[in-house]
Amino acid sequence: MNHDLICTWFGLPPGGWPPDHYRLLGLEPGESDAQLIEQRVHQRLDAVRRYQMMHPEQATEAMNRLAQAYICLTEPASKRAYDATLLGMAAVALAEPEPTAEATLETHDPLAWLYNGDALASTAVIAAPPTLPAAPQPAAPTAPSPPPASEPLDPVIEAARSLPARRGLATKRALYYRIARTRQLLDAWNHLGKYVANPKRRLARQAEADELVALMDEVEMLLQGFPRLMGEAGQPGYLVITLAQLDQTIKSFQSLSPSQREALARDWQSGHKLLKEHLSFLREEIRAMRRRPLSNRLIRAARSFLNDHPGALLLLLGLLALNIAIWRSIAAGHW
Repeated sequence: MNHDLICTWFGLPPGGWPPDHYRLLGLEPGESDAQLIEQRVHQRLDAVRRYQMMHPEQATEAMNRLAQAYICLTEPASKRAYDATLLGMAAVALAEPEPTAEATLETHDPLAWLYNGDALASTAVIAAPPTLPAAPQPAAPTAPSPPPASEPLDPVIEAARSLPARRGLATKRALYYRIARTRQLLDAWNHLGKYVANPKRRLARQAEADELVALMDEVEMLLQGFPRLMGEAGQPGYLVITLAQLDQTIKSFQSLSPSQREALARDWQSGHKLLKEHLSFLREEIRAMRRRPLSNRLIRAARSFLNDHPGALLLLLGLLALNIAIWRSIAAGHW
């Protein structure tokens, strides 16, 4: 693997890979500002994501190193031990030995970073301290078993029904417009899947290349009137849209490695799942709106308008304050 390429992404001198955590993040040795550390990690991640399509191995290596740096430098015990080794400071005695982040970090698929910005905090596994056997206790009456815990919600489904997905849907007209736009986008996405959903698909004729470019242009156009739920860094469809925005889309598509094609296919599947779930959510909203009384719909529409346009609330409050001041001035003149 060419580590010098990663060094160029981070502005590091060649031949020095891997750097220590502080050099990797461009920080002074011993930096303790957790907010600054997190900020630098996210900046570096954004830089790496631009190369994820063309250099997946280097991007994965860089992301894993960033994860190690984040976990080590934001966990106090790990940071003290790391600083003691790196800077020659006296080691700090710990009540319980804990494994360092580097010893417990596992290699992850690059898409785990792409779709889950919180993956930084979940990459380390801390071993539980040993426990002494408990003293025997008298038998107690058996209690009914608790209900099984609900499974965590799929992040794609959650995004399709999130607050950004609900904005601008206060009226029937807005809902019908969103449904129509989602159907158009889903139809174009399905046609695009003919080329990107199958990792083994290749373009055999120029007509197919022209159709692929046209479909990608159509998807980009439809996304301009769609909530920011897909196509951006950390969202489903990011790899597909990134490929569509390249200057030489067809040449880049033909040169993708098998692992890159598989990542592209998974990304298309995530985008397809999000669009179908969002369309299902919109249909539920239409049915729910039909059952609401007119007064309730008007209140919801006003609340949604103020949430989407917070400046309008400030304007109304300003006008109200101006009216009160005018009436007080008139009343004072009469008295």
